[in-house]
Amino acid sequence: MLNDFFHTNIRLARERAGLSQAELADDIGVGRTTIVSLEGGRTHLFNKNIPKVAARLGISVEEYVCGDGVEELLRDESSRAERERALIKEYEQRIQVLQDRLDDAHHLNEALQANVDSLTQSNQYLLLQLRKEQ
Repeated sequence: MLNDFFHTNIRLARERAGLSQAELADDIGVGRTTIVSLEGGRTHLFNKNIPKVAARLGISVEEYVCGDGVEELLRDESSRAERERALIKEYEQRIQVLQDRLDDAHHLNEALQANVDSLTQSNQYLLLQLRKEQ
């Protein structure tokens, strides 16, 4: 699985560099739990921190993303295409999960708004009734 590949790369590179998780975290300006999550495969560091992590570990960004066999990967078109497809599939799945969460949030928001509207109407009716009795 793709997650295994990335978290293994960062852990092995960190160990080769002789750094603890806390040292790496301090050096790149993130919390130690971020490094723990990266190495555990629970999160990825696909953002502005990739070059920082790679530089601190003494590896190229390509080695961080592709592992030690980056030169072979670049020569082997089928492996590169396979990894590209796997990465695209993983991110399409992530996008779908986020889209599903967004849809759920919209539905919840609509239901809550309907409740607010109903309560507002009920309150207005009750206030009108109280005014009539006075």
